[in-house]
Amino acid sequence: MSIKVLYCSPNKSHHDGYAEQLQKAGMLHAYISGFPRFGSGAGFPPFDGRLIRADAIQTAYIASLKARLPWRVSAELSYRSKLHIDRICGKQRKGADLFLHYSGCGKTTACQIRCQGGRSIVEAVNSHVQTQSEILGEEHRRLGLPQPRLHHQEFQRRVEEYEQADGILLPSEFVRRSFLQREFPEEKLIKLPYRPRIFFPGSRPPSQPKGGATFRILYVGSVQPRKGVRYLIEAFSSLGIQDKELWIVGAVSNPSGLEGLRIPKGVFFQGVLRGDELAHAYASSDVFCLPSLEEGMALVIGEALSFGLPVVTTPNSGAEDLITPGREGVIVPIRDVEGLSGIFTRMVDEPQWLDELALNALSKGRDLSNPESQWPLLPVILSDWVSRQQSM
Repeated sequence: MSIKVLYCSPNKSHHDGYAEQLQKAGMLHAYISGFPRFGSGAGFPPFDGRLIRADAIQTAYIASLKARLPWRVSAELSYRSKLHIDRICGKQRKGADLFLHYSGCGKTTACQIRCQGGRSIVEAVNSHVQTQSEILGEEHRRLGLPQPRLHHQEFQRRVEEYEQADGILLPSEFVRRSFLQREFPEEKLIKLPYRPRIFFPGSRPPSQPKGGATFRILYVGSVQPRKGVRYLIEAFSSLGIQDKELWIVGAVSNPSGLEGLRIPKGVFFQGVLRGDELAHAYASSDVFCLPSLEEGMALVIGEALSFGLPVVTTPNSGAEDLITPGREGVIVPIRDVEGLSGIFTRMVDEPQWLDELALNALSKGRDLSNPESQWPLLPVILSDWVSRQQSM
């Protein structure tokens, strides 16, 4: 079946990869991108003239973040950028059968596409916006932080897009559950896990004997309340292990979620690492931990697996679609300090178990890095979904 897809996103991430897949399949009508055309990573494949930049307001939004302007300024620019992308999409809708749009970027065009006989799919890269609000609101209350600020109009716009769309594209089982819990019909939900980032396949050296070697836990990601780093530090602090380290790689946000927390000896904030420095952090660690409270699918899990690092994480990281619990790692509930501590203790006390997890993780990483590995492709998923819609 030949369908023409109008696709838009305010950023790059996996989105340019999706546009490339659609282009190769002959399905790309136009790709509207808000990613700034200046600076690192600004290059795009040619897309045979189907790439249209809608980056003017998004560039101002990114600049406002770097300049640390007041939240209201950045939030308003982010919202206005999505409205701008929607307007540009509306001008390109003629000839499109399907409109696939990033959440918040397509309410008006989606209505226009449906009026002309087409269909619309909203891409939810994170859990339902109400689920996000509830999880983060609870976390801020627990920590005594001001409630997280949300742009009310964008929040409402996303909710309306979910309700009005013919389909919702989701990256993980966690995100899918967040919509099912709000009584969205299963046939409306389209799950397509992101292909993990594999930068350093098969690079981990053989594990060291545990007799006196330092047990090192690695975290990679920003330090903010939604990432749950506080609970990892609390679990690390409770470990009855003499030689232990926790490396935290990533920028520290404000708020960080660590307010009022005593940082124990052995915790090292490494800042943002890239290239060989990041590779060294992975290769010299024993286990990777990502205690996220909410995110669609954490691509750093793939990086950890490619080094043979067992992954300890939560179901709210999207990990269920990447690892099998008990094989390449362990999945624990969010905020489970005792559970994290118990897993780390067992890894030290049972080095054979840790080595088994590491071997399985390395095997999984190699499978994920294999370009011939079977991974769902967006054009196939969309074609199958449209066929089912037409037969209903």
